[in-house]
Amino acid sequence: MEKTLFDSERKVMEVIWKEGDVTAKQISLTLRDTIGWNKNTTYTVIKKCIQKGFIERLEPNF
Repeated sequence: MEKTLFDSERKVMEVIWKEGDVTAKQISLTLRDTIGWNKNTTYTVIKKCIQKGFIERLEPNF
């Protein structure tokens, strides 16, 4: 089954592709400053990316 990367997920992935390994907080701050997303929006999209297998969560940071 092919996994689709939606526009919102692409925005999260672009931060990761540009910055490398980053925390969810860093992604949230970047997207807040660039496109005005709030923390909850960013974390929801990050969770969708994790569920689809595009990214993985590494402890201890999210």
